[in-house]
Amino acid sequence: MWRATAAVLLVGAQGAFENMGAGFCMDSQNIYYDSFTAQPGELGYDGLRSTCRQRSDTEPQSPGFAFGTGGECSVYMNNGNTPSSFQVPPAGRVTTNWGSGSVKQASGHTFDFTCFKKLPPTTTTAPAGPTSTAPSTTTTTTTTTTTTTTKAAGTAAAYTVAQDSWCSNVPAPHDPSLSDNAVVLGSYTSLDACWQSCGVDGSCMACTHRCTDGSADRCYPSDCTVLAVSSCSARVGSSCGAATWRKAAVDSDPMLAMRIVLIVVSVIMLAGIAGVYCWVHRRQKKTTTTPTVPLTAGASVAPACKAPAATVGAATTSTKGTTALSEEGAALPEDQQKTLPSYWGHKAETTDFNAMLYVTDDQLEHFDSLLSQTYKARSTQDRPCPKGSCAKTPGGCPCVQPDGDPGLPASYMIRRVIRVEDSRMWRRYCRKREQLKSRGGIDRVDPAVETAGLVSEQSGTFSPLDESVNEFYLWHGTHTRAALSIAHEDFRIDMAGSNAGTMYGKGCYLAENCTKADEYARDEPHGYYEGVFALLLCRVSMGKFFYTTERYEQAGDKVKSGEFDSTVGDRTKKANTFREFVVYNPDQVYPEYVILYSRRPKAIALESFRFGLTKLHAELPVYWQHCHVNPQINAFEEQYLVRNTSRHHLQQLSQACLRSGGKIQVVSARRIEMSSMWNRYVQFKLRLKQELAASGLPRFASAQLLEGKAERGEILTYSYLKDLYGKGVQTTISVDGLEDSIQEHLLWHGTSRASAEAIVKADFRIPMDPVKDAKHGFRFGTGLYFAEDLSKSLSYAPLERGSNGGTSSQFVLLCRVLCGQMHYTEEMSHAKATAAAKQVGKHAVLANPLSKGPREFIITSEMQVYPEYIVELSVSVDGP
Repeated sequence: MWRATAAVLLVGAQGAFENMGAGFCMDSQNIYYDSFTAQPGELGYDGLRSTCRQRSDTEPQSPGFAFGTGGECSVYMNNGNTPSSFQVPPAGRVTTNWGSGSVKQASGHTFDFTCFKKLPPTTTTAPAGPTSTAPSTTTTTTTTTTTTTTKAAGTAAAYTVAQDSWCSNVPAPHDPSLSDNAVVLGSYTSLDACWQSCGVDGSCMACTHRCTDGSADRCYPSDCTVLAVSSCSARVGSSCGAATWRKAAVDSDPMLAMRIVLIVVSVIMLAGIAGVYCWVHRRQKKTTTTPTVPLTAGASVAPACKAPAATVGAATTSTKGTTALSEEGAALPEDQQKTLPSYWGHKAETTDFNAMLYVTDDQLEHFDSLLSQTYKARSTQDRPCPKGSCAKTPGGCPCVQPDGDPGLPASYMIRRVIRVEDSRMWRRYCRKREQLKSRGGIDRVDPAVETAGLVSEQSGTFSPLDESVNEFYLWHGTHTRAALSIAHEDFRIDMAGSNAGTMYGKGCYLAENCTKADEYARDEPHGYYEGVFALLLCRVSMGKFFYTTERYEQAGDKVKSGEFDSTVGDRTKKANTFREFVVYNPDQVYPEYVILYSRRPKAIALESFRFGLTKLHAELPVYWQHCHVNPQINAFEEQYLVRNTSRHHLQQLSQACLRSGGKIQVVSARRIEMSSMWNRYVQFKLRLKQELAASGLPRFASAQLLEGKAERGEILTYSYLKDLYGKGVQTTISVDGLEDSIQEHLLWHGTSRASAEAIVKADFRIPMDPVKDAKHGFRFGTGLYFAEDLSKSLSYAPLERGSNGGTSSQFVLLCRVLCGQMHYTEEMSHAKATAAAKQVGKHAVLANPLSKGPREFIITSEMQVYPEYIVELSVSVDGP
């Protein structure tokens, strides 16, 4: 087989492998594979690269291998598979990674290993014209899988056929939770029909047909379809009827070398022509005098680029190749500072801000009362039939009536409430409210809206309203993701009516009754927010309103003419349903709260339903700039230089965790928002939750319980942050988003500046060889080391030149860490502690030397950590 990269191919009697470069192998999602490593002399391994290559070659589920400079052999396996043709020592087994499919690249972070990608065993080239070729077949040594490389007629891609194999990361028909990271691109009745589409779709990797006997992923003949998917983690069954057609490598091009030569020659010729042109142009400039034009105050200067609307601050900071967006906004006008609600976490800010934060638990009862007070057991034609069988019916179909089946939701159970604090949106709202107030002659809405009484009694949750402009709190229902997006980016009137029509023209529709707004709320089937709905509780300035009891689609024209500011559509008199409130300018609405809730069916008692609900955490931290984004679909990778107040919060936290004494100064801090790293972290969190559920325990043992000393067992970061909950610090970081049942904690990791920068771009790496790769040694075995005591972490951080020009800066990472089940030791040193933890199925080691500390937390997988902040700090010897 001839390829342009023949110099880096391993060919011969065995299958072909491609040299991908230095480092460990990574898949198309930049995820590491499960690895099985042997040192020379261990269990029959002779230390030769040819032997290592043979081990990978004989394993059908091995995408490749890595060979070390010391002869180490790491054979990679697709997620969930283990080698059957050879053995490796227990210490060489790493089964906590999720890599699958073919190798995409080498990590490049170490030169001690070289990654080799296994190439497809055979490929065929379709001849020109409509003539089809017979498939070439290669049978593997396993008894259950036959692999065939072929070319479907009329398609552009070759594929390999694997019998009794299916893609395990594709949603199962009876258990959508099995979905990992595959995107289903379509469903078909046969593999041939699927490949007609997949073969020409660049985003499609495979067509997969599940087992038909229910033995594998619970799929039965009645509901088995062939799915086109974006990625495939293969699993092998036993004659269960499954099959997978996967795209093969691109066919070889015998003219590739000639094509490359022609391209190079063309580039050289173009470069020569450009050089001649520049020489002639310079010669002409020497003979021509160009007048100098001074840059005056009136001169127009085009900006280099326009900052995106989502950027919080205008400034950006570059740190050794890393560009961080600044969250520090422009100065707040003094008069606006006085208008900010007193209960906002950003009340004391002096610059613009845009953030969301959780409402404290003691305030949830106010929202629960508001839902109960505005609940009205009625339906309209806009409430979808839950069975999907009824047409749109005035007054709602029989299935959504209070006495129907399944009937109208009996009540709404709050899962979370998020407050929206956006200074720019608030400024626009207040400015518009003042404009409405200045016009005068505004009649009051009669009767008063149903939210009025309760909100006036809770001034610590709801800011006083201006009745002179008909200012109310009203509900707005929409998709859960859309609610988060509106809260972060404001309403878009141009999108109004895309969901449920425009009875009163294009505008923002709101309701005084939560039951009406709930008709438009939608959850996220098979997604993170499945069964979770959203209502926005908005401050609305109606001003002078147009009142009607009829359907009137031209109502918006009356507002455009300046005669009115809004519309009140009263359907209580004609249809005995609800009043609707419509505004046509987004500045008349401020979405202050996002209420995430679940619908309780009438067939389930209130206490039983409440008992079955768990505390809901937003998919992403609510103070992130990307909190409204779906990280599984929309990838992001940004760093944010935090606000001065956030830096102050981090400085207070750092000082509280510095047990050795001294005074901390946080010089700078950056927050890391990276979807790929976060997704891996969440995958491991889900795995821990599943293990906890299977164990029957309410929670994994805490450090407090393991140590047996309640008075000092709490994690330092938790001890400090819990006392500040609700006092503004959650605008930066919060323990409220941590899951205590699986021992999720905020911990410190000290390192060099260069290492910190590398970690936040490419994740942590557990060294393969502690002796060669570890800078500070491993007292308690191989793993990643974290501490609650900042003094301990700073002992690993060298003094370096900082961003302020000084030479006394040190760098630490503040990380979210999933400790899970911890192995506890009080020994001064225990080099096999992590190995002992793995052997009994534990996820981390809690080391507490002689029961005196400082305690260290050693975890065994990179997936257990999310480095959220890079903190640059300076410690002085003077007392705080």
